Amino acid sequence: MQVQSGQDIPISVVGSSVFGRYPKINLEKTYNLFISDSWLVNYPGYEKTVEISTQGVGRGIFNSIRGAFILTVVGSIVYRINEDLVPRQVGAIKTVTGDVYIDENLATQICLVDGVDAYIYNYETGTFTAQNLTFGADPVLPGYVCYHNTFFLIASSEDSVNSENWYVYDRDTDSTIVQINQFSIQNKPDDSLLVSRLPGRGNNIIVMGSISAEVWTQVGGVNNYSKIQSFNIDNGIVSVSTFASSDTYACWLAQNEKNSPFIVVSNGSDFNRISSDGIDHLLDQISYPEQSTAFFYRRDGHLFYQITFYNEDDDLSLVYDFTTQKFFHLSDQDLSYYPARKVVYFGEDTYFVSINDGFLRKMDTEITTYDGEEIPRIRICNTVRKEDSDRFRAGMFTFWIEQGEAWKYITAPRVDMSISKNGNASFGNVVSKTLNPEGQYRNQIRWWRMGEANEFTIQLRFWGFDRFVCSAGTLTVY
Repeated sequence: MQVQSGQDIPISVVGSSVFGRYPKINLEKTYNLFISDSWLVNYPGYEKTVEISTQGVGRGIFNSIRGAFILTVVGSIVYRINEDLVPRQVGAIKTVTGDVYIDENLATQICLVDGVDAYIYNYETGTFTAQNLTFGADPVLPGYVCYHNTFFLIASSEDSVNSENWYVYDRDTDSTIVQINQFSIQNKPDDSLLVSRLPGRGNNIIVMGSISAEVWTQVGGVNNYSKIQSFNIDNGIVSVSTFASSDTYACWLAQNEKNSPFIVVSNGSDFNRISSDGIDHLLDQISYPEQSTAFFYRRDGHLFYQITFYNEDDDLSLVYDFTTQKFFHLSDQDLSYYPARKVVYFGEDTYFVSINDGFLRKMDTEITTYDGEEIPRIRICNTVRKEDSDRFRAGMFTFWIEQGEAWKYITAPRVDMSISKNGNASFGNVVSKTLNPEGQYRNQIRWWRMGEANEFTIQLRFWGFDRFVCSAGTLTVY
């Protein structure tokens, strides 16, 4: 970047997490904020709505559109939550940890699978029944379930004797299902870990293993499904829980026998990598990629794919905004991972179950705290350098920020600014600016006389219990 005397240099106060391979290349990061209409605004906060259980953590959640209730699993107990948001136990499963996958058919049956057993909850009769799924003399250990065109499609867990198989089930009685077909993944010697609908492709489904995937189509008749022979996908899924789909896209954490994990998106026909070189390098550092979860979430015109690696050695949450096609970092109030496992939209609100406890939480951009605590909002901006690496003097730094809005709390909102002059190896002392109250909100936020450097990076941290709204900044250099 060419720097001349008295020149105003753009500072990317509004920006995403860019993921340079090394800090010297690029350290731009954004925590718990995202870009809306070219301004930096709050990512959704959350608040406790109801304590479902003190025993166990959230394992799965499902919005029954036909039944008009939420079905969720905490620990080993299955709860139904109606519009009054009161949890009522409807059944119990044998396992106490791990993800639970849920879907419903048109016959008032909801199927739950936990990697060991399948269960049918009939919300019309109120029965909750374990299913004895078998393939010949061997038990079927169901790892994933999806409803598709009158059938429950069930994939195998890795511990299944016949883990290469996936199955088609139909309603048998009010409380049971019956196996109609059995198929195997064919492209490579692999497990059939996931079977799901493809967005926008009514008759097509995707069957995924750990290193490969196939597209099948419903053809009717005795066999019901047939593999599309002309099309294979040379990557599989690292963690079944990272598979998520919207009305437009499907995303998952992918891998094959030759590559480390990366993020894939499909619109039902094309399959593309959305993670950059820097993100792939970051994902390559993940120690336990299988301990991860993800979901789609739509809010304020933005479609987000949020992925979390929750092992304490990894402790990372990222979100990809399909509207701006950018990544951002997320965290909880302690800069650990964002605790949502899965979300549902119910009664015009979004709720999630937590990886950490048994609470049902509401999630919304109008909620500007995490369970009543301050959200750590951080922006590390672009680095300013002269093309000839010569030194320059940093005069004034300023940017547009909304003031006067957040003074309803006892603690006044403020912005902390710190500077790195050593290629992002470290940042110096914090200089704080308290935001102005209502009536003085027209005053500008500015820092002056920040010294000489040949590399100059600004880090901002926003403190407060209300919203922050920020626009682009400038640095005057001499």
